[in-house]
Amino acid sequence: MATPNTTLELTARGKVVLWLAGLAAGAAWLGGDENARLAAAMLAAPLVVDFVAKQRRLHHTSIRVAPRLTQAGAPFRERITVEHHGRRPLRHCLLQEPRLMRGEPPVLLPTLEPFTGHAVELRERSQVRSHVLERVFLLETLWPLGMFATRSVVSAAAELITEPARVRLRADLLDAAADADAALRQRSPLPGAEFYALREHDMGEDARGVHALRSAAVGTLVRRVHRGRTPTVAGVVLDLRRAPGAPRGRGLRRCEWGLSACASLVEALHGHEVEVRVLLLDATPESIEVRRPAQLAALMTTLSEANLVDFHSLGDDAMEALDDSAHCYWIAAGGNLRAPELQARSPGVTLLEEDDA
Repeated sequence: MATPNTTLELTARGKVVLWLAGLAAGAAWLGGDENARLAAAMLAAPLVVDFVAKQRRLHHTSIRVAPRLTQAGAPFRERITVEHHGRRPLRHCLLQEPRLMRGEPPVLLPTLEPFTGHAVELRERSQVRSHVLERVFLLETLWPLGMFATRSVVSAAAELITEPARVRLRADLLDAAADADAALRQRSPLPGAEFYALREHDMGEDARGVHALRSAAVGTLVRRVHRGRTPTVAGVVLDLRRAPGAPRGRGLRRCEWGLSACASLVEALHGHEVEVRVLLLDATPESIEVRRPAQLAALMTTLSEANLVDFHSLGDDAMEALDDSAHCYWIAAGGNLRAPELQARSPGVTLLEEDDA
């Protein structure tokens, strides 16, 4: 990594003044006119003053920011702490994070006194699904006269996870798995899960299942238990393999939609207390179980890092992890709708396509 420093360059205002000063100096040298000499000196004076007084130690600034978990395209407000480690205060500095502040103006910082933390709030939005371990900020100042601009890149070690954006799926997609549940536990002809009992809430479980009124009455957290049409185990296959012969660089829009559909589907199934087994078909197929919130968060991090791969055949045991699933969803994020594994399991598979949104 390069040593951080502060760069100095002329602004548009400074270039105009420098050009005029040069013309005046040229006229004074050619014509020997005292007025031309005076004009050249007056035009050059602000350039010299601004160059001498310019703040050149912007890189002696540190930024502290907490880890951030967000979704692609979702706006959020980030609170950071800026601290200058130089001997003199920094005045009229502008701060922005180019990666997350596209379309947003830089934030004007208060005077940064040495070794004093200043809290600043930024309006940001992560447009690209990603997982980065370092945040990069741009610090700039035009003080005092704006003829020159000094800039410095300030990095902060902080994790930023941008999960796939969520998409709306058809309501009958969950019913496809419910109708395939082989357990004979249906007590109602109505669709959806049926209330069965109350039990004590485990702190590792999703809090959305807590029964608020009963919990308040007994003084401890109590959750609802449902039985019925919701399956206990569901499989989700995310196929990131391109179709055979498909060129690289194409199908990125389909890939992003497939990742968003996978995140939305698994999140919805997990909210219905379904154990989800996700089979990720990329360069190295991976099976991921989602039963607890921590496992769901780990899956979302994996999806934030996923990319398309070239088509390759799978081993005979690649699909064994889904053998005991009541129903299976298949998401062809790479556009490979004729995968042999999909054709072999087609009778019990629900294929998710962009039209299902």
